[in-house]
Amino acid sequence: MRIVLDPAAPQPVGLVDLDVLTAFDVAVPAGTTAAEAAAVLGGVGELDPRGEDLAGAHVRVRLDWLRGTAHAGGAGPGWDERFDAMIDYARSKGWVDDAAGTVRAHVAVG
Repeated sequence: MRIVLDPAAPQPVGLVDLDVLTAFDVAVPAGTTAAEAAAVLGGVGELDPRGEDLAGAHVRVRLDWLRGTAHAGGAGPGWDERFDAMIDYARSKGWVDDAAGTVRAHVAVG
């Protein structure tokens, strides 16, 4: 699953590859600054940049946003169970903040 973040697009945030629950990242176009990315994240999550360069950055993505957006985008039967398994795996790696209701996603620039 991938969040596509493009500050220059008419719809700057999208969720694609809903059925790929073995990988998770946030894709941003090359040249996007941390400030631009943070400005369009809105209710999706919070950027944890490493300076102004997005290389090596992460986004703490709201789990309720992921689930709701996936369902609105046509997540099929069995998706919730597979999503929960993905989140359980992420939790085992320390990538889930249960108190905040977020999961960490790597930022892929390019």
